[in-house]
Amino acid sequence: MRRQEEADPRFVADVMLGRLAKWLRIAGFDVLYSNKFTDDELMAISNLQHRVLLSRDTRLLIRKPVTEFIFLESENIQKQIRQVFETMHISALDSLLTRCLSCNETLVETPRETVRERVPVFVYETQTHFKSCPKCGKIFWAGTHRAAVIQTLQKLCRE
Repeated sequence: MRRQEEADPRFVADVMLGRLAKWLRIAGFDVLYSNKFTDDELMAISNLQHRVLLSRDTRLLIRKPVTEFIFLESENIQKQIRQVFETMHISALDSLLTRCLSCNETLVETPRETVRERVPVFVYETQTHFKSCPKCGKIFWAGTHRAAVIQTLQKLCRE
């Protein structure tokens, strides 16, 4: 079940879907995830914050009414991503690499000079563009895997 009127869907993922939560954050989506959320907390977050509940647990989805949910049919991460994109009619990824992979906050541009002591020397010497998380303080840059990750997500979005 989904809400069609929401242009940028927001999600909450159950304990079985940590990898999916991370991939959706890479794609730029707001995804709440904690391996400590109880079933009741997941349902409350989904309903109160109008988030789509992502789950592989059929008992969770039939136990109490949840107005917005996607039951993920596969254990395969690429099939899960594709199912979310198809179900939510996501056809473009306009916010790639804008969220912290750890805590879900929106990243902010960070001057190179301010990260010198916080990143490896090689990274500082070879990178010119950095983003950071205002909540947890993690620093992000364009690593060697970036192009492959973007290509994978764009391919899944088009399929």
